[in-house]
Amino acid sequence: MLTAILIFIAALILIIFEVFDKSLVALGGALLMVLTKIITPEEAVHAIDFETILLLMAMMILVEIAKRSGVFDWLNVKLIALTKGNPLYIFLIFAIVTAVFSAFLDNVTTIILIVPITIALVRGMGKDPKIYILAEIFLSNIGGALTLIGDPPNIIIGSKAKLTFLDFIVNLYPPIFAGILIILIPMVLLNWKKLRPINRNLKELFVTNILIRKITYKFYNIKLSKGFIIKSVATILLTILGFMLHSTLHLPAHIVALCGATILALITSKHVKIHEALLQVEWTTLIFFAGLFIMVSGLEHTGVLEHLAQMILTSTNDLMYLALIILWGAGIASMVVDNIPFVTIMIPVIFQIQDKFVGDPNLTMLWWALSLGACIGGNGTLIGASANVVAADIAKKNNLHISFLGYMKYSMPLTLTVLAACSVFIVFRFSI
Repeated sequence: MLTAILIFIAALILIIFEVFDKSLVALGGALLMVLTKIITPEEAVHAIDFETILLLMAMMILVEIAKRSGVFDWLNVKLIALTKGNPLYIFLIFAIVTAVFSAFLDNVTTIILIVPITIALVRGMGKDPKIYILAEIFLSNIGGALTLIGDPPNIIIGSKAKLTFLDFIVNLYPPIFAGILIILIPMVLLNWKKLRPINRNLKELFVTNILIRKITYKFYNIKLSKGFIIKSVATILLTILGFMLHSTLHLPAHIVALCGATILALITSKHVKIHEALLQVEWTTLIFFAGLFIMVSGLEHTGVLEHLAQMILTSTNDLMYLALIILWGAGIASMVVDNIPFVTIMIPVIFQIQDKFVGDPNLTMLWWALSLGACIGGNGTLIGASANVVAADIAKKNNLHISFLGYMKYSMPLTLTVLAACSVFIVFRFSI
């Protein structure tokens, strides 16, 4: 157990201070887990969540092919026309769209779709897109917590606890809406100089109008294939519909994504060669996730996560305090380890708590506490959630660096504040 903890902490320190690329650190940590015989090579392979890996890969291929059709360039032009280049409008619209899409799609899929558009649009206007991307990361995780399909932990919780799509929305919308406001208001106030409307600044207004005309002119001089665009949009919409209906279709999200990517690659093979799309896949991101899954599996095999779960179980005999401990325990744990194995470990613990408090009308609050903690806590660090890692790597690919510590300057106070708001929500629900 001590060896597993030391390997994980060492890897985390190297990632925080960016000594090496995080994918190499994760891969090295995973190898050490195997070489020190904490887990066997077979257990290491089994620990990798290939469903997540395949989902990410398929969506990267789908978006890359669709991007070559020019549909995202068209969307940029339309968004520029809608917002008239107003930084505040762009910031709010993109952030809210991210939250809504993350609730009804999947937060990683949403990030893969939204972040490239954001970078192209904001950079095209001569501004730094970093603050926009941070807001999108935060709201992707908060929005994903609202529904059964928004974030993988909710899918696991829903299936084990027999909770429906509507149950999540009806019970979680107060803290989710409060969380969105807690994120947006401080970010706007802290970055007001970058986001304030430009209609009273003649110099900035003039420059922005020139940039808008330049982007529009450049777009209208691109030779676009109408058929390519229609195929791309139709495939993306069908894939999104598949995500929303995956429980009805009895198909997991990664199969839906693979179907979408394969269909689009086949019907657009005259326009884009598959090997060109594969070259653009963020393979380092996928390697990072594989390594992280193995390291977390090492913690799980040695009983670290189970020990943490048992500490929560035996900490108090008050159900409300147990819900708060689960919320904060899941929130803090999800900042540094993948939330899927932690949620998996916590589910039998919650069933034990329910057996202990049979008949209490507030027992379902334990599931909402686990969901909120696991999903929202992921905002705390750059490796806390899949969406964070993917967004940072898309930014890096576009020569935009989001550092671990730079991210935490925003993420940690905002995440702790949102978790505090969730605590108020839990206390209020127990009092009525």
